[in-house]
Amino acid sequence: MKRLLFVLMGLLLLAAPTYAETEQEGNVFFPVAEPSYQGNPVLSLLGGSYFDKGLSASVLGLELSLDCPMLQVSAGNIRQQISVSSASFKDATTTLIELNPHWMTEVAQGLTVGFGPGLGWAQTSVTGGEKSSKFALGLGVSAAYQMDALQLGAEFRSMNGSRAVVKLGFAF
Repeated sequence: MKRLLFVLMGLLLLAAPTYAETEQEGNVFFPVAEPSYQGNPVLSLLGGSYFDKGLSASVLGLELSLDCPMLQVSAGNIRQQISVSSASFKDATTTLIELNPHWMTEVAQGLTVGFGPGLGWAQTSVTGGEKSSKFALGLGVSAAYQMDALQLGAEFRSMNGSRAVVKLGFAF
């Protein structure tokens, strides 16, 4: 599964410069300080599956994504994705909190694809009272299609385990 993720990211890197043109010249640091900054936030409900060491679980959660307030690049767009989700295994529940900045590029009208690193924290509670917490680093690929205020998306992330989700969001 991780091999597939790296192949997809490699293909995206090769194709991205073809689609990533913007009118902006150069990178802008801390665009949130600019009067023209619009975060373009999207709040999404996400659901899917989590896979870890031969186990699988259903995942439900919320995600807030917005244009990066710290860096605006001249090609494409960095979207900060902040999510809180829960994965329910047979005898355990894992709460995941993740920050995933993805470099996104529009490949067709309303359709963006991207990839990026992730930083996460997971707390697992086992039936019977045992708890454990850990930090994780990972990679992810995503796609989103926006129609007016409605956004549909899909994402695959690999952090200690793998997560594949679909998203239904509202832009405000």
